[in-house]
Amino acid sequence: MADDGSPTVGLAAPIRIATACPPSRQSPAHVPEPDPEWEKVLWRRQPFDDHYVPPSFLSELQALPPRPRPALRDLVVAALPVSQHVATIAVFLSVLHALLTARVAALSVLCVCALAGLGAYVLQPRAPAKSHTQLLPPPTPLRPLILPPLLLSLLSPVLGTLTRATTTDTIWPLAGGLFFVHLLLADFTTQRGADDKSLTSALSLTSALSASVVLASRLPTTAHVFSLTALAFALFAGWPTVARRVRERGAPASLALTAATTALALGAAPAPATAPILAVLVLVNAFAPAMFWYAWRWKTRREGDWEVAVVRLRKAR
Repeated sequence: MADDGSPTVGLAAPIRIATACPPSRQSPAHVPEPDPEWEKVLWRRQPFDDHYVPPSFLSELQALPPRPRPALRDLVVAALPVSQHVATIAVFLSVLHALLTARVAALSVLCVCALAGLGAYVLQPRAPAKSHTQLLPPPTPLRPLILPPLLLSLLSPVLGTLTRATTTDTIWPLAGGLFFVHLLLADFTTQRGADDKSLTSALSLTSALSASVVLASRLPTTAHVFSLTALAFALFAGWPTVARRVRERGAPASLALTAATTALALGAAPAPATAPILAVLVLVNAFAPAMFWYAWRWKTRREGDWEVAVVRLRKAR
């Protein structure tokens, strides 16, 4: 009311109407996608280059404790069969040189081969006889003594002229390469009861006999060719079996056999060839085992926790 008593109309206070405004749309914060992780699979396409190397490369490798270093004496004993083969080749080449220079007669070489073959045949162990049920008669004990010399005598004229047209400058490198293959593939095992009927042993024998046939073409007569071929069969086919049986008796027997073959090779070789033969034998039996023993300190063994792939072949329908 007013002061004079008259009623007044009050003005209403301004009314504020709160209107519900829709909230403003705020864009969410951009979250970067994680980098793809490289997986060691081949069947899934991955966004990496073919030559990509992950940071975890070779992280699974684990260094294992090194193997104990073998004794130098054991390494020298293990190299003795190689020296025996080298000495055998030196003996063969020395006899070839003696036949070329007429210092030794072909009949003398044949007599030595015959005596050695007869002694090896008598001393070799024989398996117990088995019951024979075939139509053909059983092999006689004299067949191994008669057939090889007979076949060699028939083939000697052909073997002597087989490579006679080839020049000597080609023959010697070819024979050297064949003898190297013979040494590379030779069987130097000493285990008792080891089987020498393997592919590498057959190739080694074939290489040695091929080198012998190649060198036999340089000889003047058929008798020389026959004697040298018989010596090759005795040294490269029969002698390794005898040497293995000697090595099976232990390291002293192998050392004695190596000394005997080395003395025979040095005694039969001409004077200019003595120093190279001795140098090769020292390299094989002293320098090579010492270098192997010295380099053993850098030999490491690695192992990891990886899965070995299993090959699964689809069956033919």
